[in-house]
Amino acid sequence: FKGRFPRILCRANPGNVGHLFVKSTFVDGVEPMELRQMSPAEGGMVRQFIPARLEDNPSMEQDDPGYEQRLQGLGSETLVKAMRYGDWNVVEGAFFDKWDTLRHVVRPFSIPKDWTKIRSMDWGYAAPFSVGWWAVVGDDYPLDDGRTLPRGCLVRYREWYGSTGVPNVGLRLEVEEVAKGIKSLERDDKIKIAVLDPSAFATNGGPSLAERMYKSHRLVFRPADNSRVTQRGAMGGWDMVRQRLVGQSPERPMLVVFSNCVDFIRTVPVLQHDRHRPEDLDTDGEDHVADEVRYACMSRPWVAGHMKTEFKPKTLQTMTLNDLWAAQPKYSDERI
Repeated sequence: FKGRFPRILCRANPGNVGHLFVKSTFVDGVEPMELRQMSPAEGGMVRQFIPARLEDNPSMEQDDPGYEQRLQGLGSETLVKAMRYGDWNVVEGAFFDKWDTLRHVVRPFSIPKDWTKIRSMDWGYAAPFSVGWWAVVGDDYPLDDGRTLPRGCLVRYREWYGSTGVPNVGLRLEVEEVAKGIKSLERDDKIKIAVLDPSAFATNGGPSLAERMYKSHRLVFRPADNSRVTQRGAMGGWDMVRQRLVGQSPERPMLVVFSNCVDFIRTVPVLQHDRHRPEDLDTDGEDHVADEVRYACMSRPWVAGHMKTEFKPKTLQTMTLNDLWAAQPKYSDERI
């Protein structure tokens, strides 16, 4: 094992005073078991996060048969998740308190060609932008781990987070560069629904960001439904996200993400309530992925127990020329 065995072995439980340090240093932004060569500023060593649950220590059942029952008696549901399942993403007072890594994160798999695909985007320049690619499950789909994704479930299978690696600091890319990157990442994807932060359609005396993306790389979006909170019976975007996280049952969530969508997993579960408006998200947090997820969910409405069949909005393929013109009214004649 000379030259192969780790130089430093550290172990820790979620929670307490070192939680954020361990999480940001070893857990955030990486897939479990992934080997990372760190920069000289980070020590230059190879770093790896190895998750552990009770099942990974089978001798515990024999040596301390009451251990699991004592964990269940800790009282706090989030603390039980942290200690029982080694979940570093649980946060007391989290805005998305129904998030559960074990339920909502799946290993990447090959997306069937007949599933509807969605692109959602929240624009950012000095702050990060976020682009998410989603697939809508056709018929119930069994996974290799024994779980089944229900029909209509949203699967986040790819993401592009425009960050320098420093939290909440954007890449400062021009919109044409971003459009080029999106086209490159999509390859042969056939996107049927594409929604974008409505602010990207503002002209401000010149072509909008949305128009520039179309002109440079023929990238088509329509303005996203920007509803945030539920008002007068109309469900807001945050409740739509929560509905999908809850899903049909504990075993059948209606929103899951691939384990390589590390910026979703890093940022969304830790977001907090606005102290002055608890029904809304604290926008001082790193909320760019969350906004983009909200756009995706509002483009494909689903409400537990109230919709026997999914509402199917117009797609980019089924929208008429008049629909596109109405959705993007500031485009010039050259756009058409």
